[in-house]
Amino acid sequence: MKRSILFLAVIAALALAAKPIVAHHALQAEFDTAKRGAFTGVLTKFALINPHVRWYFDVAKPGGGVDKWEVIGAGPQALRDNGMTRIFKTGETLKVTYAPARDGSNLGRVVTFTFPDGRVITLYHEDPNNPNDR
Repeated sequence: MKRSILFLAVIAALALAAKPIVAHHALQAEFDTAKRGAFTGVLTKFALINPHVRWYFDVAKPGGGVDKWEVIGAGPQALRDNGMTRIFKTGETLKVTYAPARDGSNLGRVVTFTFPDGRVITLYHEDPNNPNDR
């Protein structure tokens, strides 16, 4: 009986210890960080949520209609620490460059935002020696 309880306790401990490892994923598993895409769209929602900040856009299709896009970034604290939580305004048109989702959906990992006044904000780069990702 004691062996069975000990065995179950060990299994439960291993399962609980493995959860944090399974919960986080590699950025490169979801996005092709070696590639870049771009669109210009109207920001419809900006969500400062854990674990990743999200921006939602309406992007006009060339033949008419609208595509819905979502780009994600790092956690919200990085934007808060840099005073960037108030620079994103819904209704504003932004140019977005991103690393595309591997599944081909309208989802990307944000690389840069270009604002109507020409400001460029870089939020992700692959090479620390080339922070503008050029």
